[in-house]
Parts: sequence; structure tokens; C-alpha cells
Amino acid sequence: MTLRERHFSTGMGLLFAASLWSCSEKNAFVAPPPPEVDVQTPIVRTTTVYREFPGRTEAFARAEIRARVQGFLQAAEDGPFLFSPGQYVEKGTHLFTIEPDQYDAALKTAEADLAKANADLGIATTALEMRRNAKPGAVSQIDIETALAEEKRAQALLAIAEAAVTDAERNLAYTEVKTDMAGRVSRSLVDPGNLVGASEPTLLTTVVQDDPIYVNFEVSEREVLPFLKDRPNEEAPVVSDSEKKEHRPKLVFSNGEPYTGGDGMFDFVDTTVNPDTGTMKIRAIFENDQRMLADGLFVRVRVPEELPQAVLIPRLAIQRDLGGSYVLLVGPGNKVERRVVIPTSFNVAPTGSQAEAPTYRIIEPFNAEAGTGLKADDRVIVSNLQKARAGIVVKPTLQQEQTN
Repeated sequence: MTLRERHFSTGMGLLFAASLWSCSEKNAFVAPPPPEVDVQTPIVRTTTVYREFPGRTEAFARAEIRARVQGFLQAAEDGPFLFSPGQYVEKGTHLFTIEPDQYDAALKTAEADLAKANADLGIATTALEMRRNAKPGAVSQIDIETALAEEKRAQALLAIAEAAVTDAERNLAYTEVKTDMAGRVSRSLVDPGNLVGASEPTLLTTVVQDDPIYVNFEVSEREVLPFLKDRPNEEAPVVSDSEKKEHRPKLVFSNGEPYTGGDGMFDFVDTTVNPDTGTMKIRAIFENDQRMLADGLFVRVRVPEELPQAVLIPRLAIQRDLGGSYVLLVGPGNKVERRVVIPTSFNVAPTGSQAEAPTYRIIEPFNAEAGTGLKADDRVIVSNLQKARAGIVVKPTLQQEQTN
């Protein structure tokens, strides 16, 4: 072999050895570090939550303004009506006029009949006195009895005449249609010139009083239980103000804005549960001095409820599969464990602005027998959930919880 061939063979050998050494280093297995996860311990504390129910506002009082006498509706001097639709009116406000001429004439006739009845009574009384004061034997007993009967008849006719005058005065007063309560008046349902009260008391308009205002809603059988103990009984026929203030409901408008006019009080709980719907009717009352609520408005009623020892965990930590809801925990030796949890419908917002989306969920308390729920010292994984799975070892970092 020549010198050149020996050098080439030696170089190839060294290159082959180097390649074997390089492959040996690349194929050496190095265990990856455990995934890093953030963990939080559950928050266990007394928490106030709110149950929400759809409701509808109802005026505190409503009056239907009807024609009590028959006649043609008259227009006002400076317009068709004496009021503006939607305006606020005081009790006794004159709203409509029904032609008063015939009722004024009827009153004058009744007054004339009353005057005649008074005169007839005077004549009858005088005749009776003359017969009683006559000389013995000049007037028979039957004449006296007849005069006495005539006086009683005249007294009865006088009473009838007085009642007729009262009736005529009332009918004349009814020609001025007034409201018996203060409130906001609706539009007129009848235009001037139309005959009203012919066959029935014609509905002319309505007046509603909406301060304070009622809110009606329905509660399921299960959720109505806290309200049943406050119902009146033989020892307390009327619910006291202190009991009414025990639960102060709040209102939320249909656009999500809260009602700022103050909390309400429960005013009425129905006597029975509707067997068709499984619900019971409840009514609350709210102050409406700011006039933010109107009769018939859709609202949501938020009823506060205090949950002692409620268990709160971040919502993002709760996962779900065919087996139900669960969370991943870091157990002894930093090994990941799976724990079944039962979430409630209540969410809690983080510390700070109430406008922030709720990020904590209240779950059912720990149940040792069923093996569900969480204890106060459990370490719940709240990050890198895609890298964590039951049975692997992780590197946990404890995070600080923040809730209001």
C-alpha cells in the first residue's frame, strides 16, 4: 500500500470513529423537567350571593276613570281636553265634562218638588193640630186619625223629595269627571262629542300611582322555602317591617343596568303553589321617587342569600368531560390528581370593579363519603392545564387569590 493510500485509510477511520461518537451523544435520553403550573387553594368563607328571577312591575294603585252619567262629552274651552296625556294630576283634578244642562234642570225640578213637599207637610201638620185642638165633640176621632195619616204621608213625600235632590246633585256633580287619586293620567279613550254612559259606565282614561311600585315574580318550590317562614300566622297576623327587611331584593333592568332607586322589601307571598308550574307568586315593593320605573316594565329581581362556608375556586380551573365536572390537584410528591366537583350556579367577581366578569365559581362543599369537592388546603391547578394530567409530577407555584 502506498503512503497516500495509508493516509486516506487512516483519515477514513478517524472520521468513522468521530461519527460513531457523535451519534452516541445525540441518542442519549435526558428526562424533561416537570411542567410548571400555578396553583391556588380554595377560598372557604361566608359569601352573599344573589338569585335572579324575571319579574314585571305593577302600579301601586290604578284607577279607571269612567262616565257615571249619560251624556255627550264636551270639549274644553282652549282645547279638546282639560289635561295633557301622561301628565301628573292631583287628587280631585277635573279631567272631563259631560253636558250638565239636563242634570242642572233635573236638580231644579227636584228642588221644586222638595219645596212643594215641605209646603204639603206644613199644611198636613196644621190640619192635624187644628183637629186635635178642636172643642170636644166638634171633630170625630176618625177625622183626627185621617189628619195624622196625611201628615205621615206628607213626611214620606218630603223624604222622597230630599232623596231626589241628593240624587240630582250627585248626578250633576258626576258631569265633572274628576280623579279620586293622584298619579299619572293616560290618554283619553273617547273624543269630545261622543255619547258616553249610555249602556254602561264608559271608560274614559286611567290614572296610575307608581310611587311606590310593586314588582311581581314567581319562585320555584325549592327556592321559595326561605320565604315561607315569614308568612303571617295566628301569633303574627301581619308581617313586621323588620321581617320585611330581612331580605332586601334589588332590581336590574332588561339592559343589565342596576336600579339605583334603592332596595325593596317583600310585600306579599301567595298562599298556594301553582301545581301546573310548580311556582309561587311573590311581590316586592320599591320606592320610585326618581320615576325610573313604569307600570308593566320587565325587570330582573335579585334576591340576596348568605351561604356560610362557601367554597370558591377559579372558574377556569373547572373542566368537564363525560364523567362530569372535575379539577386537577397537586397531591403528595407534586403528583397530579383528579377530583370530581359539583359547581353551583353562583359566580363571584374578582376584587375591584363590580363590572368585571365573575371569575370564581362556588362549588358544593367537600363530601368525604362521595369523594367530591375540595378542602381548604387542596392545591388546585389554575394554569398550564393542557400540560397537566393525572399521575404526572409537576412543579407548582402558589398564587394569591383575589375575590371581593
